[in-house]
Amino acid sequence: MDATATPRDVLLTWQDIADAATGLEPAMRELLLEIVREKGITLATSVITAEGPWYVRSVRVRGHIGVGQQPVELSFTPAPGLTLITARNGTGKTSVADGLRHNLSGGSQRAYQVLADNVHCGDREILVTVTNGHRDVEIVCGSDKVVSWRDSAGMSATPPVEWAEAFARYMPVLLYPEVSQVIQDPGNLHSFLKDALELGALEELQARLKPVREAGMAARRELDRTFSTAVNSVHRSGRPDLESLLRSCGSAADPDTVQHIRALVGDLADTAPPPPSLPELWQDDSVRRSGAVSALQRLAGARAASLPGAAAVRDALARLLDHDNPLLTRNREHDVCPLCQAGGRGWVEIATSTRIRLDETTDAIGVAETAAAKALANLTSCLPPALPASLREALHRQAAPAYELRIKQWDRLAHIAADLSPYTMSAETLTMVLDECADLAVWYAPIREQLFAVRDEAIAAQATIKAHIELWIETLTGTRPALARLAVAERLNRRVDTWLRTSREEIFGPIGTQVKQLWAVLNSDTDLRLIDIALTGGTQRQRSVALALADGDVVVPAGRNSSAVLSTGQRNALSLATYLPRATQPESPFGFLILDDPIHAFDTWRVRYLAAHLLELATRFQVVVFTHDDRLWREFRAFGARPTHMRMDRRGAPQPQVRISHVTSPGAHLLDDLQEMLDKEARKPIGTPEATTAMTLALCRQALDTEVVTQIEIMARRIKLAEAKVAEDLRAKRKTREQLGLLNEYAQRAGIQPVPTHPYDQTIRALNGGSHGRVPNGDLQRWVRDTREIIRVVNGIGG
Repeated sequence: MDATATPRDVLLTWQDIADAATGLEPAMRELLLEIVREKGITLATSVITAEGPWYVRSVRVRGHIGVGQQPVELSFTPAPGLTLITARNGTGKTSVADGLRHNLSGGSQRAYQVLADNVHCGDREILVTVTNGHRDVEIVCGSDKVVSWRDSAGMSATPPVEWAEAFARYMPVLLYPEVSQVIQDPGNLHSFLKDALELGALEELQARLKPVREAGMAARRELDRTFSTAVNSVHRSGRPDLESLLRSCGSAADPDTVQHIRALVGDLADTAPPPPSLPELWQDDSVRRSGAVSALQRLAGARAASLPGAAAVRDALARLLDHDNPLLTRNREHDVCPLCQAGGRGWVEIATSTRIRLDETTDAIGVAETAAAKALANLTSCLPPALPASLREALHRQAAPAYELRIKQWDRLAHIAADLSPYTMSAETLTMVLDECADLAVWYAPIREQLFAVRDEAIAAQATIKAHIELWIETLTGTRPALARLAVAERLNRRVDTWLRTSREEIFGPIGTQVKQLWAVLNSDTDLRLIDIALTGGTQRQRSVALALADGDVVVPAGRNSSAVLSTGQRNALSLATYLPRATQPESPFGFLILDDPIHAFDTWRVRYLAAHLLELATRFQVVVFTHDDRLWREFRAFGARPTHMRMDRRGAPQPQVRISHVTSPGAHLLDDLQEMLDKEARKPIGTPEATTAMTLALCRQALDTEVVTQIEIMARRIKLAEAKVAEDLRAKRKTREQLGLLNEYAQRAGIQPVPTHPYDQTIRALNGGSHGRVPNGDLQRWVRDTREIIRVVNGIGG
């Protein structure tokens, strides 16, 4: 696959756009350079284009996602090469990878959900150091989640915009949560890839052209409107010669034609008669209708509750109960009714309660009358206004009996509407009135529209041709500059559209070719082929990526669900096949490539294919891989490569600390743990010397066996033995010496010098004896040193 091909005619920056202006016609060039000047771009070369490639020197993470108070620090060789970091799930490898991604992206928004705060440490610190070999830059993020750049002088600044834009385009860091979206639904592939095709400068140029075009189109619409009015006016006036001239020249007539038209209409009148008046259409409102009817019903109920003559009775009772009346003093004192002269009946109490009851009834009527009056006043929009004289005359001209009846009905209803009163209106009468008003409105609505049409036509017919022609000419004079600018903007917009299409094709062409090639590499053991990958959608609408798959010779039907035939491992392979060509474009200023768990759901063969491709990339890029198992490392070793291998282990309580150790040799790594235990034992013994010796020998043998078995598996991959065969051979070779013999057998089949075991017979016998309870005499450190030497020799086989 061609790693050096460079896209042609790709306008990625405003500088590229400014340079392209020289090839345009003068008017387009002037408009384009005007926009470039408005943008205020600095034409000096940016940090992105001038100072790459950039490599990662180190990362320090604390208080971020799964990394707590104790920081995790990783150092890398800032040059092309391969670094593998293995860790069990939950150790914090994705937390470190996310910290790298967050800082290196300039703090751009993630495409996945994550709880960035650590529950044990609120003091976040992410420090990533990048270098181009000439200068180092520290990219820092603290508790405020704001990312800043810090140079060697300690000065902080916002990350360059072009750095963040380049990161979004090339995406040199890929985390598993981003891959998983495609694994779960391959239909998301287009959003996964299309960011690499974003041409921000060209798209912004297109956006800046839009208001210029919109202003021109608005001017053209206004010109077309006044021109259409003028043509219609001429048509109704019966001037076919002038109408033909107008239609032939169009709204944007040239100056000479305009002067000729102006001369033809010079003697015409200037004004038009005023239009007749038409009342607004009233509407039946069910809420207001219901409220008024209910108010009148409540008023009627209040009145019904009051007996005839109640007011006179209430007044008479008030006079009888007046304490200032000396004539009734004896009646009150002796409880003698002044009306019937009966005694002992409690006439005062009876008269008082009767008067109170009559007062309440009278007050209820008053309240109901007020509410009814208010509800009736709210019916204005439901009732017709007075019939205007001009409309009455227009209706009379229809000379139809139905129209005369409607005029009378309108007058009657308008009279009722002008004098709506709760004293004269009942609920039943109001309902009939409102029904009539609604019926009249239904009749009036089309009449009104018809009269409007007649009125407009009359206005147009009566309006002077000269006024409309002059308005059109005035509009034409005012809009000529905008129309000329619109024509230039339209031509420039079409050119930008062409630039966008060709640039995307130039970018996507090599990527699409590499995607198909890499898919073939990662799936060489299956019949499922990626026969085509294409970019769909235009420059003004959503773009997507279409895949064409074939199972053997059978093409999978196209559609959004066509990728459902892919297994989980194949979906991951498709993600990587799409991502890697995007991240490794030759224009990228990033010399690093950071992957998190790229072998998810991969079988042994697919891991092997990916390992081969990553080794090829490592000749040109600084490749850093976070993974949860050692399969990828073993495949690297099977290819004869010796990448840097680090392991992350979480140890300690209650606040565990992530420990970083170099484990290019797993046996040596176990011996390092053993040495740490022996050092602690020497400072503060907790066991007998015999127990310590037995433990030392047992762990030394475990370290040696681990190294030998690891190298057997690596060598088996080199000679392409099936895993089942390797497992069968290991079951038959249980002892250390037998396993060393198996390793040498595999080495000879690979044409590699075998491991010399004779010099280490004594050490191997001691280790075997110690594991079976036979503890020999000797220096513990000597057993460790001798075992480490054997492991070094075993680890170096084939190197």
